[in-house]
Amino acid sequence: MKFEVREGSFQYTHEKEVLKKVSFSLEGPEILSILGANGAGKTTLLKCMLGLLTWSSGATFLDDVNIKNIPYKEFWKRVGYVPQAKKPSFVYSVREMVVLGRNAWLKEWQRPGKRDWEKVDEALALLGISHLQNRLCNQISGGEYQLVLIARALAAEPSLLVLDEPESNLDFKNQTIVLEAIRRLCREKGISAILNTHYPEHAIDISQKTLLLMPEGSTVFGRAEEILREELLEKAFDVPVLMRKIQLPGREYTCVFPSPLPNDKEEPIR
Repeated sequence: MKFEVREGSFQYTHEKEVLKKVSFSLEGPEILSILGANGAGKTTLLKCMLGLLTWSSGATFLDDVNIKNIPYKEFWKRVGYVPQAKKPSFVYSVREMVVLGRNAWLKEWQRPGKRDWEKVDEALALLGISHLQNRLCNQISGGEYQLVLIARALAAEPSLLVLDEPESNLDFKNQTIVLEAIRRLCREKGISAILNTHYPEHAIDISQKTLLLMPEGSTVFGRAEEILREELLEKAFDVPVLMRKIQLPGREYTCVFPSPLPNDKEEPIR
């Protein structure tokens, strides 16, 4: 599977361009991380590339076909979307929430059948949350609910998972669980993943490719080890950056530290 954005630009009505000629490609199984400062357009980019917002210019392609020309349900059979985790207004059990991911395979008014429920159970087992299947979604932890949303996307049997800040608002343990789940899914299922993240360390740790959103709307795309460097991160986040490698049991890990701003550059939190 090949997923590609070619020269994608976007602006809201009567506002300046948020994104300028974004181009990147992903050929599975790979993980692409998207990083940028608050307001750089990370979530807007995800929505544009999935067709949830319309590019002002440029286009998204799936296996070299413009997604505008792919039937709606066919597209969502191949692409799974995991939005930022917000507890549902309606009360669903975990199993009921995950079966919603089978909608692309169902005809109008068709009820889920045996195969649909089998795919639900498979997704729950793959993420290690089968024990939660009868729990209500508003009665589980934030980390558990994030895994439920990933299972919902996975139930559609996609070739690509797109995740919007999957580790945000989670503690260290749950961040690790979610990131390891994404890494393992890509390795064991042979799928690709694109994720927005606020954490350069996470991007370095699990990504093969990176798209860095710069303050003026441009982007830098390439191999993660080539893009995630001090000088580029400093430009993207407008803060001095230090990167240091540490040795963990069995592997090396890169830590990224923002340095204190000089007094004349102190700014209010945005």
